[in-house]
Amino acid sequence: MDEGLAASEPGPSVAKRARFMGPHASSSSGADPEMEIQALVSMASGLYPLARAEALSGLAAVLKKVNAGGGVVECCYACTEKLLRDEDEGIRLAAVRLVGLCAEKFAMREELGGDGDQMDWVFLQLSSMARDMCTEVRIEAFNALAKMQRVSEGVLLQSLSKKIIKTDTGSASSIKGKKLPPKLSFPCAAGIFAHGVEDEFYQVRTIACKTLGALAKLSNQYAQKALDLLMDMMNDDIEAVRLQTLQALFDMATYGCLSMQEKHMHMFLGILMDANVVVRNAARKILGSVNLPKLQMFKSALDGLIAGLKKNPEDQDIYGVLFSIGKNHGSFSANIAKHLAKEFFQVRYILER
Repeated sequence: MDEGLAASEPGPSVAKRARFMGPHASSSSGADPEMEIQALVSMASGLYPLARAEALSGLAAVLKKVNAGGGVVECCYACTEKLLRDEDEGIRLAAVRLVGLCAEKFAMREELGGDGDQMDWVFLQLSSMARDMCTEVRIEAFNALAKMQRVSEGVLLQSLSKKIIKTDTGSASSIKGKKLPPKLSFPCAAGIFAHGVEDEFYQVRTIACKTLGALAKLSNQYAQKALDLLMDMMNDDIEAVRLQTLQALFDMATYGCLSMQEKHMHMFLGILMDANVVVRNAARKILGSVNLPKLQMFKSALDGLIAGLKKNPEDQDIYGVLFSIGKNHGSFSANIAKHLAKEFFQVRYILER
């Protein structure tokens, strides 16, 4: 497919037409997607912000109905290169959304044996937008990152660390030998989640926590490091952030990539005493599904649940959680049962003397 029609600066009449061509461009019966894409790409390079924004919306609408193959996805993705740096916030927001849709199409292609490097490329591009000055753009960037698939572990780990991690190739400007565009390299992903969970707006912190949990299934090493960030978010002042953090942890447990450590138990058990019943329920839900690798952690969990029952006797679901934990840790349960039985017979022997 051609790169696109030669772009000419549209006049006011073209900007007016963009209102109708944008989101509704894909609804015209019998329209050729490639022709629509070429027309919209041309409009996206125009002078007027309204025309550019509507063209991006139109590209997104067309992209949703096409297959992952062919050159349509590449054409849409290439169109976002400059528009991600547009001075208009609305255009940057629409461009990030379009990149997110392209990422979903690239992921489908990878399942059929496509180029895996493309997802790393997109991840880095979205990472750079997670630092945007506009709050809505940052939120949309993290939302798009949550949908990523098969991202290289090195790129994922860099997103957690503010310190630049050296790559295998010894260069921070390439992915497996492919040269990256200027201002788009591994450093652009450095610590985006560390910054995201510290954002002044709770909406950004919330979506950053959600994305941390969503990406955990891609790498066990990433999941372990992401857990440290999520545990810190348990102390967030905003209830919505704490609830999303707990949901992210539950998702990680569902994926089988939540490995609770002893250093986290004190903070986690403190959530069982939270004043909000929804928060307490979410914490117990995680505790009933997570693996506790040490006997002392198992005992601490039981003690925490029993203490919670004494403080909030109305939380009757605690009995079910106690049953689940015991069932999931049979050897630990047997150990404690044996110890209790021994103590019982010792007390009985003393009383009978």
